[in-house]
Amino acid sequence: MNMKANEIYRTYAQIDLGSIVHNGKIIKDTFKNKKIMSVLKADAYGHGIEGVVPAYETFTDWYAVATIEEGLQIRLQSDKPILIFGPLPEGQIETAAKNDLTLTVGSVAYAEKVSAKLGEAGLRCDCHLKIDTGLNRSGIRWRENNDAIEEIKYIYSLPNLNFTGTYTHFACGEGQLDWELEFTQLQFNRFINVLETLDENGFTIGLRHASSTGGSLVHTEYQLDMVRLGMMPLGMSYSDESVRELGLQPALKWASFISQISEIEEGEAVSYGCTFRAEKDMRIAMVTCGYADGYRRVYSNKSHVLVGGKRVRVLGRVAMDYLLIDVTDVPGAKIGDEVILLGFDGTNTISAQALSEFGESVSGEVTCVISKRVPRIYKKIRKEI
Repeated sequence: MNMKANEIYRTYAQIDLGSIVHNGKIIKDTFKNKKIMSVLKADAYGHGIEGVVPAYETFTDWYAVATIEEGLQIRLQSDKPILIFGPLPEGQIETAAKNDLTLTVGSVAYAEKVSAKLGEAGLRCDCHLKIDTGLNRSGIRWRENNDAIEEIKYIYSLPNLNFTGTYTHFACGEGQLDWELEFTQLQFNRFINVLETLDENGFTIGLRHASSTGGSLVHTEYQLDMVRLGMMPLGMSYSDESVRELGLQPALKWASFISQISEIEEGEAVSYGCTFRAEKDMRIAMVTCGYADGYRRVYSNKSHVLVGGKRVRVLGRVAMDYLLIDVTDVPGAKIGDEVILLGFDGTNTISAQALSEFGESVSGEVTCVISKRVPRIYKKIRKEI
């Protein structure tokens, strides 16, 4: 007996693996002759690492993650190289090396720690050298006419570290205001200066990479040997216009259901804090999703959802487990109807980019915060792809 989705779930996220494969083909065409590093941080931006790796295997050359746990999840399904961006706790270094994970080295202190720990275990490990060119977060600090080359020389002299790449990270790579363009150019110039200095001193540079999704699209001249793509394989970009122009397909649909419908009168308040009052007699519906599921409270009184393909308003404050919506102009709406929180329904769509703007955020955060209590359902790769 086939059960309907509303008989199984209160809310769910469906990930279309075929869309990821489709986006991968666009990526390979867009970045010809460049290696592709797929960034699967934060459980593949909330899409689920374990579920999406088979789709990524069709186009990626490298993976990148933030934690060893994420790296090990990928290693169970892939033998491709995996870069860990951040420093690992000392107790995880040996495990990383044994599982052929590539470490980021961005300071003398961390390089010494890694070298010593590997020496104790009789191991060597591949590494990428991280250069701070202006983000001021992590990496060997490189500015004009400084002596950071001495730090780098010392790091390269340490045993057990095998450097296979060098990279930096832009502060506003996708920014297109004059000052943003100028600052990104400054960062790139600094990075090129590092690469030239390393080459002059006979050091291995390896793969050169600097740009994430936005930066790689806005500044094609900064793509170097490899681009780091987090949002793009999942059908997101730095703007909805960019998504349309590239022909990307968002991989994730997030849905919930109407559990109750009520009639309220003009002037009545809705939800906690009475932040919305009906401007007329209205028909409202309760939806089985709230901020504990990842539908952020900051969306309150701002966002829209889709019911029967029609955009309707979210009313009042989003609660922990529920939200309320205006179905006055959807007379056919009934209990059990699906509500699209993120994704397509007919000709209308709710994009991650649109939701991100309510919270001064980015598309990736919208999907990252969809909580673990929302089941992920994977739509298999179609045979014709």
